[in-house]
Amino acid sequence: MVFVRKVKSKNNEYWILVHAVRKGKRVVQKSKYIGKTLPPKKRLEQLKKDFLKELSSGRKYKFLSEEDVRKIDEKREEYKKETARLSHLEKEERLKEFIIRFTYDSTKLSGLNVTLRQTSLILKEGVIPKGFKNLRTVKELENHERGAIAVTKYKGKLDTGFMKKIHRILFTGVEDSIAGKLRSELKRNVKIAGTPYVPPKWEDVEPELKRFFRWHDSEKRKLHTLVLAALVHLKIISIQPFADGNSRLSRLLMNWILWKRNYPLVDIPAEDLENYYDAMDEYQTGKREKPFIDYIKKRYFMETG
Repeated sequence: MVFVRKVKSKNNEYWILVHAVRKGKRVVQKSKYIGKTLPPKKRLEQLKKDFLKELSSGRKYKFLSEEDVRKIDEKREEYKKETARLSHLEKEERLKEFIIRFTYDSTKLSGLNVTLRQTSLILKEGVIPKGFKNLRTVKELENHERGAIAVTKYKGKLDTGFMKKIHRILFTGVEDSIAGKLRSELKRNVKIAGTPYVPPKWEDVEPELKRFFRWHDSEKRKLHTLVLAALVHLKIISIQPFADGNSRLSRLLMNWILWKRNYPLVDIPAEDLENYYDAMDEYQTGKREKPFIDYIKKRYFMETG
């Protein structure tokens, strides 16, 4: 039987679900954090059913500790409450400010030579900075902003069509010959500078994507949202389904998962490039997923909201 309990920890109060199981002469209690406020009765009953399913599957929190989950979901609840207090215009402005910083960092990570001030002038003010002659960069920044907005509006499922749509937004008017086209369609292999990792050959891209979507469909209700978002990012950037723009695409997909489940969005600062790549290398060269999940978890907690 599952019941609810209020817990106090370091001057904080929150609610947990508790399930007691007898093992021989001992009674073992399993618990799950559900928030600082008790959900409505109907939602609570569904949470109890989901909790029992998690326990029966033997996969309660893969990659995360109980304390991790409590802190992650606590931050989510704070974010939701803070957002709920904002007006519609304030919400739009807050998202716009995040997208400007996210666009700067994401395109900088992808090799664009641009400053945060130039990015802000182009995207917020609609002004091309004095002496700024690289119009392709302007287009890439504008496209990335459009891609970020598109993922906040998309209500469908994660599939090849959605990925192609976002990639097309990123590269239309920048490099139309590859916009929205898989490497398998272009018959093109790619290399990643600075790493011994070799992405799948072009003829293996579609089979790899099929495996990825099977994995996603199987795990999306089992994994914690932050873990799912991190692994979608990691797996897509490792498959390299397109000839260019895979890192930008994978970061957009990560935030799409967080956005649709009402979690704070995550930015990877350009100045943290080495740590980001080191965590990625752990998977690409050693098949270890947890270092990258831990890295994204760290960035999540460093976000202000």
